[in-house]
Amino acid sequence: MQTTPIDPVSPKRRLKFLIGGGFVAALVVGLVVLAMARPGSTAYYLTTTELAEQGTLQADKDYRVNGTVVPGSIEQDGIATTFVITDGTTEVTVLTEDPLPDTFKDDSEVVARGDYDGSTFEATEVLAKCPSKFKAKD
Repeated sequence: MQTTPIDPVSPKRRLKFLIGGGFVAALVVGLVVLAMARPGSTAYYLTTTELAEQGTLQADKDYRVNGTVVPGSIEQDGIATTFVITDGTTEVTVLTEDPLPDTFKDDSEVVARGDYDGSTFEATEVLAKCPSKFKAKD
C-alpha cells in the first residue's frame, strides 16, 4: 500500500495565521502603549519623601501616598482622624473624615488617596495593607 504525503500547512493557511498573529500582537502592543500613556499609570503611589519634595499639588487630581503609621500619632475627633505616616525618612500628616478599615492601627502600612496642600494630606480614602500571617516568630 502506498500512502500520499500530507501537506503540513498550505500557503493560504500559513498566511491566515501570520495575519491573525500580527493583528493580535499589534493589539497587545497598542493596549500596553495606551495604558502606559495615562498619567500616573506607572507609579501607583508616592512615598512620603516624594510627596514632600513635590510640595503643593494640583487640587483637581487624586494622589496616592504610601507609608507606615507612626506609633502614637493617631488622633480621633468623632469620625475625623489625623495620623502621621512615614517611609522611614519623611513624615506626612494625614487627615481623613472617612471611616478607617479594621486593620488600621499603629505601625500598619497604609495607602491614602486624596490631595496634598504642602503640609497636610487630606485623604478621601485610606487603605490599610493586611499584615502577613507568615512572618517569622521573634
